[in-house]
Amino acid sequence: MIREKLHLFELAASHYGLIISPMLASYVPLDNVPTAFDLHRNDSYGIFLLKSGEVKMLVEGYEAVMEGSSLLLVQPGQVHQCVESINVSGWVMFVDAKNIDTKVRAITEQSVEAIALFELNSDELLFTDQLLNAIYQASEDRTPGPFQMQMLHALINGLFYQAAHMHLKRESTTESTDTRPAQIVQEFKSLIKVHFKNLKRPAAYAGLLHLSVSHLNDTIKSRTGYSATYLLQQEIIGDAQKQLIYSAKTVKEIAYNLGYVDYKYFIRLFTKIVGQSPSVFRNTRKSILGNK
Repeated sequence: MIREKLHLFELAASHYGLIISPMLASYVPLDNVPTAFDLHRNDSYGIFLLKSGEVKMLVEGYEAVMEGSSLLLVQPGQVHQCVESINVSGWVMFVDAKNIDTKVRAITEQSVEAIALFELNSDELLFTDQLLNAIYQASEDRTPGPFQMQMLHALINGLFYQAAHMHLKRESTTESTDTRPAQIVQEFKSLIKVHFKNLKRPAAYAGLLHLSVSHLNDTIKSRTGYSATYLLQQEIIGDAQKQLIYSAKTVKEIAYNLGYVDYKYFIRLFTKIVGQSPSVFRNTRKSILGNK
């Protein structure tokens, strides 16, 4: 699958760093299907809560069948597509990863499974539905208070805390996370968070894990749907984006901080992955933040 040819939906222009909408019966692909129903990626987390009906999604080439009382979490950059929906009701939300507790993100991102799909019991469904409804009401408030942003972020994190709890509970009841391939994925993801500034090639991590490069790449790809290089670059570019938005460092300084002596190479890599140069990305995001 060639990611560069896929449409990327960006959350940059959304207020509060989120988009949320009820999932209605009209949520059905038609013959003149818009781009949203083709294979695509988002630069944000996607949350799909199905209260009733049925939805079939493709996520990184894997089929996810959602039936009543289920929750699907799609991570930033994951290739996905809605292929069928029948009599649905629920919620769809996309949220900027920067609004989510980093500890919770680490739990979901270290999952060894390509698809984060949860079947909900009645209590979990009620709790999740009420949270999403509260987020929707707060985001639609035409007379927001001075702490509206903070309140929304608290509600969003509440939803992700619940998803992380379900994820950990599911892992504790399966044996898959005790397998060597699962351990390799978790160890690799932990290592890149520590060493991404000075180790830029999968071969370096294969050495740390005492594996061959081919074995590392094959294991990461089969377990997550991503290549080792892709996961490493996402960590690097994610840190670069934070520095561009929240620091006054020049692009050249950020490149050096991330371990790139050739800052022009960093600019080319950033532009290829994000679709914008670092300078354009910074100006766009700061303009949006300045208007909020």
